[in-house]
Amino acid sequence: MKILKTILCAAMAALLLAGCVSGGGETGTPGANDEKPASAMQDRLNQIAQLGQSPDDNYRVWYEIFVYSFCDSNGDGIGDLKGVTSKLDYLQELGINGIWLMPIHPSSSYHKYNVRDYYEIDPEYGTMADFEELLAECEKRDIKLIMDLVVNHTGSDHPWFRELTEYLKFVPPILPLDSSECKYVDYYNLAVEGGSGYRKIPGMDFYYESRFSADMPDLNLGSEAVRQEIRSIMEFWLGKGVSGFRLDAAKEFYSGSTEKNVEVLKFLQDTAVSIKPDAYMVAEVWDDFSQVTRYYESGITSLFNFPFAASGGKITQVIRGAGNAAQVAGFAKALEKADKAYLAKNPNYIDAPFMSNHDVGRIAGFVSRSEDKTKLVGAMNLMMGGSAFIYYGEEIGMVAGAVNDPSYRAPMYWNDRRADGVTQPPPGCTLPDEYPMGSLEQQKENDHSVYNYYRQAIAIRKALPVISHGRVTEEAALNTGCISAQRKTWGEESCIILMNINSQDAVVDLSAYGDWTLAASLSVGENEVKQDGTDLSVPAYGVAVMLPK
Repeated sequence: MKILKTILCAAMAALLLAGCVSGGGETGTPGANDEKPASAMQDRLNQIAQLGQSPDDNYRVWYEIFVYSFCDSNGDGIGDLKGVTSKLDYLQELGINGIWLMPIHPSSSYHKYNVRDYYEIDPEYGTMADFEELLAECEKRDIKLIMDLVVNHTGSDHPWFRELTEYLKFVPPILPLDSSECKYVDYYNLAVEGGSGYRKIPGMDFYYESRFSADMPDLNLGSEAVRQEIRSIMEFWLGKGVSGFRLDAAKEFYSGSTEKNVEVLKFLQDTAVSIKPDAYMVAEVWDDFSQVTRYYESGITSLFNFPFAASGGKITQVIRGAGNAAQVAGFAKALEKADKAYLAKNPNYIDAPFMSNHDVGRIAGFVSRSEDKTKLVGAMNLMMGGSAFIYYGEEIGMVAGAVNDPSYRAPMYWNDRRADGVTQPPPGCTLPDEYPMGSLEQQKENDHSVYNYYRQAIAIRKALPVISHGRVTEEAALNTGCISAQRKTWGEESCIILMNINSQDAVVDLSAYGDWTLAASLSVGENEVKQDGTDLSVPAYGVAVMLPK
């Protein structure tokens, strides 16, 4: 182990002296893969990758894709599965080894969260053959794929709901109804009086639960028949080769009842692993820290770490208070608190940190379009434990044009020509006046772009699995001023991650701390992190990863 650390530290030190220039790779027409000479940046990334790698498990770097807006392969303006397949080399170059696809099933909406058929592919996105090709190409690249499983509700045009409403035309509004005449009366939550979350079926005296919108009737997840349907859906897609599911709207399975929601999550987790033992399940519980902690009682593998995410989360709070020592001091403490709390509820939990997704604004907007802070936010997310999630376009600092869901789902900014894979905006999307950090095509030619920063951050995370797998504790002796310090421990491995949450350079005195060596670093500009004996110089918004000698 000591030999490995020595090799790692020596090699990383050499890499830190190497110049960083743009990486090569495909940027234009989907599927293109131009040959380019190896660059210093690519050499650096290749060498980092050779130093080590994370185990082949569910601790991965996942990339959320809204297919509609990701890449158009056929020129109709709408993203598709072939477009996703054409960009797998790009994702591999970025360092991604997991993909989460937002819903791909037939649907009447652009976002496709009102599912009409759980067993098919929406024709806008392609065919089942296209999906199978995508899975096969992912497997070649060791990229796992999970898909949205939307079981809080169906679409109102789903055959289950259509048959139910047809049956209700011929029965009096008296509950309960006889499921032997129509089994779908148990599939949904019906009432004969209106109430919160219920809508009237047009032309009838029945109401149905529909918490989100009229075209999304809520399923009765206490029904054994519905649960068997869900099991069949899981069996179908896991049989196709998907690696697991992202569970939509888990807090609303039984709106207002955490206890019942936890039970449903336990059913979904247990069902998935009974079919595929290593299935990866990650659920959306959009709530505060105490509630997210409670949901881990279900045994679910992962819950998105909303308390640290988006504009109101801990990371953004710390960045907005950059230079405030009291604010900075709370970050490592909060990480330690969360890790211990989640671990106590589920010893096998895998955290799921993220900063942005399809329902919230983009990172650059959280930090007033500051490129330096956008980079550091990305690093703070990627240096957290568990499975780190990146939303498409986050790696190039995309911004939203308006505060609404469609604008958070704008076309991936491959280039500024609005061509070569760039899709049309989804309905209701407002594009920004400009993308201040540039397109991917432009950023690949920029030594210090957000894109090249993300590549390095991901590479470091994957080369040092203690970052993703380790238990976290605040490193109080170093967590001073505007330096945030945390220790990660995984078996015999350990590291210390220091972050300068300030626009001013800082020097950390290691003299009273022990023998630690700078193994890897991230800088937002040209100034690098440097170690001179017991002095560690960390430039503004810089990140240092230390290993014991």
